[in-house]
This record gives sequence, structure tokens and C-alpha cells, in this order.
Amino acid sequence: MHRDIIICGGALAGMTLALSLQRKGFDVLVVDPRGIREVMEADKRTTAIAAGPKKFYDKLGVWKNIENKVEAIESINILDGSSSVSLAFEYKDYVSKHINSDIKSLGHVVENCDLIKNIDLQIKSLKKSGTVKRIKSKVLNIKVDKTSAKVFLENKNVISANLIVAADGKNSLIRKIIGIKDNRSVYNQEAYVTQILHKKDHKNIALEKFLPGGPLAVLPMKKYKQNFRSAIIWSDLGETTRSRLKASLNNPDIISYELERHCFDWLGNIKLYGKPRAFPLELIIPKDIVSDRIVLMGDAAHAIHPIAGQGFNLSLRGMEKFSEMCAYRASLGLDIGSKKFLKDYELSRKVDVVSLINATHILNELFRNSKPYIKAFRRLGLVAVSNTPLLKRAFMKYAMGI
Repeated sequence: MHRDIIICGGALAGMTLALSLQRKGFDVLVVDPRGIREVMEADKRTTAIAAGPKKFYDKLGVWKNIENKVEAIESINILDGSSSVSLAFEYKDYVSKHINSDIKSLGHVVENCDLIKNIDLQIKSLKKSGTVKRIKSKVLNIKVDKTSAKVFLENKNVISANLIVAADGKNSLIRKIIGIKDNRSVYNQEAYVTQILHKKDHKNIALEKFLPGGPLAVLPMKKYKQNFRSAIIWSDLGETTRSRLKASLNNPDIISYELERHCFDWLGNIKLYGKPRAFPLELIIPKDIVSDRIVLMGDAAHAIHPIAGQGFNLSLRGMEKFSEMCAYRASLGLDIGSKKFLKDYELSRKVDVVSLINATHILNELFRNSKPYIKAFRRLGLVAVSNTPLLKRAFMKYAMGI
């Protein structure tokens, strides 16, 4: 069996890229040990899709089918602990300076399972383009030569392709098989992830509150059975997060009270909803994101701190760029697995990737530092941005990915 491209990893990143490449006319094979239903049932997280990358899903034909399942972020309130210093980003502040702008929000919050389901439906509905086939199996080995790459599967199949994409997560097996080393920074933090139901309307406001252990993010979601709902991503010391997770299961009122205290009276009474999870946080930067006939994508290419909710948006920008470059190269009759071509892609993404990695890493370290002079410095910075419209719009534009 031969395909143009094999994508190893069939979760959100792999499925998004598969659809994008399919629309460009490529024949794609997605390999994952799990079926699509298993992936959807396992991933109960939410993702904040910024205004710029949202247009990518528009082009893919996905967004129109999930508009009734996403909730807009119209403003972001940034608080530094319990101090009175704050910074607010309003999408209207950006639109007011861009009369012809089609921006209607800073971004949207969507449940991953809804996004994956509709990407799968879109893949199956496309007739006059490339193809996407999914195989439920595990990759055992990869061999590359001058003309193709071969993937050896647990089910005994051997499949060749012009190009292999590793989209199998931050601890990528493919990255390990092909020998790409990575640099890691362990934050000694874990993210507590859950959803809440609350009495008062969130009014499409997202909260990012910087606390000594790490940031607390509260993201607006669509109502659930007439109840107002929000997503929680709370980064803190590993021991604290695990204690919080245990309390969620044994005495959820403790966590509800803690969240109410941090949200003041904004959301009213809060109740935990759904199954909470905890995820260890670390910065993972592979030394290369390309090799012979292989490219890393999604978390396999860069796993960053969720402090600004930009990790997946960074991946989406990479996927859009890669799809366009592949299509152009194929139109010229050239090899999409060429090392030179893949290096060109890597170079085209370097500034965006490095700048965001550095920004999230520095922000996390800066806001965790409790030294008085550091506190004074960052609060002065928040005030300066808040009082400088040009600087504020520049931050907003970067956060929106436009």
C-alpha cells in the first residue's frame, strides 16, 4: 500500500492536518492505535481557538458545522493575584481601529470531542479531492530511503509514502524511533482541568488570574441544559494539583468554594461538572522538527506551557502553512519528502515558534516569582500596556493570531 502522506497520530492535530491535506488533493493515511470514537471519548478537554486560526477551520469547512457548539471570547481580564492591578483586552478595541475588520471576537472555546467529530464528518463528506483512510494500529518501526518512507505496523502491514508526519503528542513515539533528541524543562507544575456550572452569566469573559503556584484560566463555554458553563485550566505545583484533584472526587464543595473565592461574585455559585483531570506541564523542544521524509507536527513539534492558551493555535498556523507549501510543491511535480523542502518549512516557522515558546516560558517564570521587586516590575508592565493603546492592540493582535 502506498499513500502520498502517512500521519502517525489521529487525535485533534492529526485529524486537522489530514483534512487540510485532503482538501489539497493528497491521499492520506492516518495511523493510530485508537479508533475515532475512542479518541473522542478520551479527549474531554476544551481548546481556545484564536480569531486567526479560526479562519483556517473556516476554510476547511468545519467551523460552519460547529458554530452552535462554540462560545465566543469577547474580552480577557488579566489579574495579578489579589492585587488591584489588571489588564483587560476587548475585541471591540481592536475592531474600532479596523473599520473593515471581520473579527467578531478574540477567539472561541470549543470542546475537543465536538471538533474531532466534525473534522471526521467533513473528511467523509469530501468527494472531489484527496482521500483519507484510517488504520487502527501501532507503529513499530520506520525505514527511509531516497525515494520513500516505510511504516511497519503492529498488524503486520507495511505502508510506504512520500512523507511521514508525526502528530502523536508531546511524548512522540515516532520522534523516538527516528532518533530526534529533545530539550525538556520540567515546570514542577500540573494543570488541573475541569468544567464548572455557575449561576451567573460569564458574559463571554475569559479570566486569566496569575497566582503564586501558576495561572488560573476560566474560559466561557456554551450552556449545558440551561446552566451557564465555563472551562477551568488551573496550573499549580504538582502536589497541590493532585490534592485538588483528589478533593474534586471526595469533597467537590471545597474546590467550588475555592473557585468562587478567586472569581469573586462574577459567576455566582459554582458547581464542578464532568470528570476532572490533571496533566503534568513541561516545555519540550525537539532539536529538529524535520528529518529525512519526516516532519513533526502539533505537540510532537513543540509542547509549551498553557499559560496563554496558545499552544494549539501555534500548531494550527504550522499546519496551514505546511499544507500550502506541500500543495505548491506538488503542483510543480516536485518531491514533498525532500529534506531541503522540509528544512524550508522548518525555517518558515522558526520565528513564530521560538518567539511564542520564549514568551510563554518567560511569562510563567515572571508571574510565579514572588520577590517584591519582580511583583512591582510586572504590575508596572500591566499598567503600561493598559495605558498604551498602540501597545495594547499589538498584544491583542498577536494573541488573536492575525
